[in-house]
Amino acid sequence: MKKQEVKTFFDNIVKHNLSPNQFYLMVCIYENTSSININMHLELRQLLIGEWIDENNKLTAKAYTVLNSLNSYFSLSKKKTDMSSMGIDYQNNIQKYRNLFPKGKLPSGKPARSNEKVLEQNFRWFFENYSYTWDSILKATAYYVDEFEKKNFLYMRTAQYFICKSELDKTKQSELADYCSMIESGDFEEDDNHFKERVI
Repeated sequence: MKKQEVKTFFDNIVKHNLSPNQFYLMVCIYENTSSININMHLELRQLLIGEWIDENNKLTAKAYTVLNSLNSYFSLSKKKTDMSSMGIDYQNNIQKYRNLFPKGKLPSGKPARSNEKVLEQNFRWFFENYSYTWDSILKATAYYVDEFEKKNFLYMRTAQYFICKSELDKTKQSELADYCSMIESGDFEEDDNHFKERVI
């Protein structure tokens, strides 16, 4: 880390009203490792007061947000980072999402069910930019697939591109986010039995 990067890193910690020791202890909790050369009990009390941990010394959502925002300055376990942003059961939920799409190819000639590694990458981007739950995601996806099944899947996006698609101007758009918004606002008709079967 360069000198300027070090300063920026500590400036960011201070901006969140954290001391270096408190931040260090948060990382230790995150990585499930022991802290050294600090008064752990004192720092735990301060983290609890600041709502960075709960009464069981578990990191709060507020703590995960800060750790993820500063992750570029240090190396956190990638799997733990994914678990904090996408949920502990994210791999199982990605599989459920993938299975909502039809087997085989779409009329466009592309496989409807994208590779799980690609889906994981796209969901990592999705959860960095949106705060929808897996429940909303799966309901929105089931609704989307059901809509296009009635049209023999013509012009339907693949599992990958439904989450995130880059436009010509390099911006990324998410049709999934639009459908999640529709589901959460109740702005859809839930009168199709097939849709109900999918989300159960």
